[in-house]
Amino acid sequence: MYYAHRALTVFLLLALAAAAWWSIRLARADAAFRQRTPIDVARAIELAPENGEYLATLALQAEYSGQDSTALLEEIATLNPRSSAPRIRLGLAAELRGDAKQAEQWFLDAYSVDRQFETRWTLANFYFRQGRPDDFWTWMRSALEMSYGDRSAIFDLCWQMTSDANQILERAIPDRREVAASYLAYALNQHRRGAIAGAANRLANMRTADDSPLLYAAIDTLLDAGDARSAADLWQALGNPPPAGITHPNFEEARIGHGFDWRIAETPGVTHIALDAQPGHRIRFSGQQPESCELLRQVVGGLRAGAAYELHWEARTQGIASSTGFEWRIATRTGQVARSEDWSAGKMLFTPDTDHAILVLEYHRPEGQVRTEGQLDLRQVVTSSSE
Repeated sequence: MYYAHRALTVFLLLALAAAAWWSIRLARADAAFRQRTPIDVARAIELAPENGEYLATLALQAEYSGQDSTALLEEIATLNPRSSAPRIRLGLAAELRGDAKQAEQWFLDAYSVDRQFETRWTLANFYFRQGRPDDFWTWMRSALEMSYGDRSAIFDLCWQMTSDANQILERAIPDRREVAASYLAYALNQHRRGAIAGAANRLANMRTADDSPLLYAAIDTLLDAGDARSAADLWQALGNPPPAGITHPNFEEARIGHGFDWRIAETPGVTHIALDAQPGHRIRFSGQQPESCELLRQVVGGLRAGAAYELHWEARTQGIASSTGFEWRIATRTGQVARSEDWSAGKMLFTPDTDHAILVLEYHRPEGQVRTEGQLDLRQVVTSSSE
């Protein structure tokens, strides 16, 4: 019993001594590695030959000095069977040497051990450089399925591969809400007008309320570009009725402020107020507003090109003592808003040349007069066929 206890004690002391020796060795290796010079990194590897970080640094230093790091990277890959980084570097080195087949094998090997975004993105880039579109779209879609954060560089690469918006949407953009929203935002920011309608409809079909502001921004962009048909389709996809004349003729709640609804121009010296007691809209002027400015705008949809229409409205003014300077514009026609303390009716004829027309209410300072100070109320702004 005594000898067994003594033997155990000796074994433990030896184990502690070995652990202490190994700790000191690792500490020395780490101290040398921190110097980052080629000699010190090599010394660190002598002390800890299986440390992947040390080997990777040595390989990088070899590459900087123009040496072949392939053997080192292969050793790192062997020591780290679940790491994609050395395999990606081996693939890039092989591609740089002109060995596309070997490069592809390393990239696929990297994907086999790590199926996250980086390896998929690496393969998409490789097939882009190799001019293999079918493989490119396969791995691009796969990369986007795992993507996160800012995806602008990914979408840029898609547009470098092709300028066909439909091909990008169908072959690269997965049915994942975050990706679809990112792509629509990208199309809007980069003014990719040909991509907006398709991307917006893809996102709208996912029916997520949080995406409404982005989708209404898409509708506004489509309307500004003159694509009222695509805008109307998206407008209805968001649960709105088909455009048919004036939307919210009495400015009733809840106004969306986008698309085929009233858009209120934010102008210094002009205040917009919703009338509660009776539906309508009040525009108050401080006298400090610009000499000319836009007040309201609406894209009037659901029209027939070449047909004759009438625009009707009711208006009244308060505190305005002279000619008002207010003017409706639609389809190249203009109509004045007369001064009246009581509600008075106005009418204007117009003939649109497309299925939609832009209605704008403007203010212009009357010649020879000071800027208007007071308020204008509007209600019952409607269109009707005059045929």
